[in-house]
Amino acid sequence: MVVRRLLLGLLLVCQAAVAQSGDPHADFTRDLTAIREEAYVTPRAALRRLDVLRQGHTGRELGQVLVVTSGAYWWLKDMNRAVDAALGAERLGRELHDDDLLAQAMLHHAYALSKYVHDQEAARRLVQGAARLADDSADPYLKTEALVTQGMLAEEDGDTAGGIELVTRAVDVARAGNDPDALQMALREQARLLASVGKFTEALARTDEMIAAARARGIRGQLAHARLSEYATAARAGNPKRAESALRAAVDLLEKLDAQERLAVPLANLSELYMQGRRYGEAERAATKALRISRAVGDDYGIRLATFELGLTQIYFRNIAEGRAMADKALEALKSDDQYVRMLLNYGHALGQVGFGEAALTIYEKAGSVSLAAWRKEKELSYEALQRARDNQKKQTELAALHHESVLKAAELTSARRQRSLWVALSATTCVAVILIALLYGRVAKANKALQQKNEQLFMQSTRDSLTGLFNRHYFYEQVVPRHHRKAGAASDRRAGAEGRTGGVFLLMDIDRFKSINDTLGHGAGDVVLKNVAARLAATLREQDVLIRWGGEEFLAYLPGIGTDEARQVCARVLAAVGGTTIALDDRELTATISIGFCPKALQPDAIDPDWEQLVHLADLCLYAAKTGGRNQAIGIVDAGVLAPGVIAAADADLKRAAAEGRLALLNVRGPAAVPDRAAA
Repeated sequence: MVVRRLLLGLLLVCQAAVAQSGDPHADFTRDLTAIREEAYVTPRAALRRLDVLRQGHTGRELGQVLVVTSGAYWWLKDMNRAVDAALGAERLGRELHDDDLLAQAMLHHAYALSKYVHDQEAARRLVQGAARLADDSADPYLKTEALVTQGMLAEEDGDTAGGIELVTRAVDVARAGNDPDALQMALREQARLLASVGKFTEALARTDEMIAAARARGIRGQLAHARLSEYATAARAGNPKRAESALRAAVDLLEKLDAQERLAVPLANLSELYMQGRRYGEAERAATKALRISRAVGDDYGIRLATFELGLTQIYFRNIAEGRAMADKALEALKSDDQYVRMLLNYGHALGQVGFGEAALTIYEKAGSVSLAAWRKEKELSYEALQRARDNQKKQTELAALHHESVLKAAELTSARRQRSLWVALSATTCVAVILIALLYGRVAKANKALQQKNEQLFMQSTRDSLTGLFNRHYFYEQVVPRHHRKAGAASDRRAGAEGRTGGVFLLMDIDRFKSINDTLGHGAGDVVLKNVAARLAATLREQDVLIRWGGEEFLAYLPGIGTDEARQVCARVLAAVGGTTIALDDRELTATISIGFCPKALQPDAIDPDWEQLVHLADLCLYAAKTGGRNQAIGIVDAGVLAPGVIAAADADLKRAAAEGRLALLNVRGPAAVPDRAAA
């Protein structure tokens, strides 16, 4: 009896000891996952925790630590250490025959090669190999990461539609696997790609889901990442208020987390938003803080970006020489940045605001040439990708034909040697042919799908005017008219009422005396004038405004969501931008002015709303009035609410008489006094 009690007591003690000890592997996995999610906001702190975590671990667990270590170095932009850590994890994955670990290591190796070495071919091979391994994995995070990475590479190759399809599959995999961290990663990339093709409502819905999930889980690092994604999407959608709100929230979270490595760039972006709102003091403070932090942590990119924004604030404060020196030095090191053209436009705008019109024009021309070169390069890459797809299809067809020929020759030899096996050989040949045809059909279908996607991309590229780089009429008919000018039904009326504004303005602009420029100076000079005027118009209008070359020296702009008072201000800025400074030709400086006719849409959804052809026609009538009234001015209709069919007919017959009879009101905005032309010394 005593022995039985002693044994029972020992058993209870052992159970208690096991319960207290917990599951070491579960603790390791939990800690590693937490560090992986924190590595984005505090990569240096994450590296310190990883050094502690790797102590005493070998094999698969050591390989997993090395994978997360590679990611932390990637966020620090330390390419060499990121690659070294990934290679170490790859070696362990191969030695242990652990396909999941090997796939994770290959993906992180590919990130560093693609982003910092720009070795796309090597990165693509690594990603393809990792994707094949991930297909057989039961880990939803790995499968999601592989699909997201394939989507990123597809976008870099010019196949944005394919990238969106892959990332959408990644979202579905993360949801099915119930992995919230994988879902955050997939939603973040899906939002970015959707915004890149103009699907802003869907993109912002993805950021809303990310923010709600991060709040529910209480992970401040993920919430900061989601807020930064919301800022980038809202800024691209032309929603500065939401962009600023999201960016301020992200900066507050990063400051609370003491994420110094991650603060500099958001603060510099916040400085840019403040300058757009003419809050120059706040902009200077944000840029100064960004510069101080980036210097403290050794962030070269942050130093350049903060220096550029700080230089612009100095220009607005009339410290022109100091500001230009800072901006020029920073821009020289930022030429390869994705936002280089946008920074040039901000620089030109700042110089124009303080009266340095000629310097601003030089910057605008540079922005235009860089943008046009990028567009041509993108078009060239798309053609190359399309040619590769066609070549691959041709090679597959040739290989199938050669294989089929070899099968037939083998069948003939078998028939000569073994007559009795004729029917068996024929049956086998038939089966092989069926399989080959099925495989060939699948490959052709896949190639045709890729070809269709490339054709769609080429169609989008065909909507640009080759001289000015602006959109052309084709783009207006195919993209702008269906989106902004379809007839509204009950549902869209309710939606418009909820948003509060549905208006917009058409501006029809024509370069004054352009025929005289061509006749006296030649068509080459005319082309220079066209490109300069186009660049000035593009720089003056908003990002969400649509500017196209309507034909010859005529331009059409559609400004959604504004009324007549705002249109008057826009016309004044446009007239000043075009006629305020001269255009440099080879041996002289030439002044070009424009005349503008404009016509607004109705601001309220229940008001009279003529179709867009009538509105553009009325703008054309106003343009004619501006031309005959002396040029270098804008004339437009004040109130779109009076444009009943009878009023439109009266205006069509005689616009000035219709205005004199009080059937409609006209607004006149005059341009600056023309600067006289002068020959170069």
